Amino acid sequence: MKINILIAGGLYDSQSAYAGLRFSQAAIAAGHSIEQIFFYQHGVSIATQLSVPLADEFDGSGEWAAFAQLHSLPLVVCVSAAERRGVIGAEQQAEHAKQSSNLHPAFSIAGLGALHQASLSSDRTVTFK
Repeated sequence: MKINILIAGGLYDSQSAYAGLRFSQAAIAAGHSIEQIFFYQHGVSIATQLSVPLADEFDGSGEWAAFAQLHSLPLVVCVSAAERRGVIGAEQQAEHAKQSSNLHPAFSIAGLGALHQASLSSDRTVTFK
């Protein structure tokens, strides 16, 4: 089964990032494939490279990045939700004349069309909010 993952809850205001990662790991272990992981609404906070979790806390961006690299999976961040929440890549930095970007290098930015396309090419879309 091909699965599309949608993470909509923030890193520290919900368990969605953690639960979504554990679900994704279990899905891969069970032989399923993942089309993409799409971060939307408050979920875009996971894509910043500036968060510094405590040693005993879940490192959302780091753990998602390691998982995605291990399985060659795209981590896609909604551009509109990210810009509203201060998560920007180099392209948005230049476009909006900001001093710097803070998008973790393992993540990419795209519009909702990327979520739609992945949903169409997947058997299921599983949402964590």
